[in-house]
Amino acid sequence: MNKIEVWKKYELFELFNDLDTAQKILSEIQGGYSGKFISAEDFCKAFEEELDDLKHQNVPDFRQICIWFAPTSAWDDFVGFEGMELANRILGRADRWNKTHL
Repeated sequence: MNKIEVWKKYELFELFNDLDTAQKILSEIQGGYSGKFISAEDFCKAFEEELDDLKHQNVPDFRQICIWFAPTSAWDDFVGFEGMELANRILGRADRWNKTHL
């Protein structure tokens, strides 16, 4: 399989689209607290740095994304129920990729 076929099989195009959507949502949230993040702005900055790194990796490593988007983690703390469907899609695709490529 070539790289495009692999990305289609593991829905990485959709995963990166969802991660871009998550970044937009996070950029509109202020305040709050979650674990090591003192605010939504702090989480957003870390998320943007991670996303930028992922976009430049030949074989993306989504382990940090899986941690942040797991139930009751940072994403859930800052976005809440409204972001659950998006988080589930991101976590599912990222976890599937990690299990087969890392």
